[in-house]
Amino acid sequence: MTSSLRLPAALAERAHKRGWFKPADAQDVLEWLAKHDGRFLGFDVAEQMEDGKWMLLIDPIQDLSKEADRDVALKLGREFLEEHQSANRIFEPVWEGRNT
Repeated sequence: MTSSLRLPAALAERAHKRGWFKPADAQDVLEWLAKHDGRFLGFDVAEQMEDGKWMLLIDPIQDLSKEADRDVALKLGREFLEEHQSANRIFEPVWEGRNT
């Protein structure tokens, strides 16, 4: 496992806010992690309020740091995105070796 696993520039540029992605782009981050043997740890979620400001949510949040099987973690991440996506939400993928 590498100590630093950085997104390629073309994918990183698709972030809605620094490190935060709309659901389809977050899905692409998961696919990138799968191809690069990255260990996915979960998602933070933010929701845009009516006044345009973003609020970090504590529910839903996904913490897979104790999941030892990386394939299971990636599958759970995909399911989480599908279940919790909405037009006013963005997701911050967290993985081992992430260098922000």
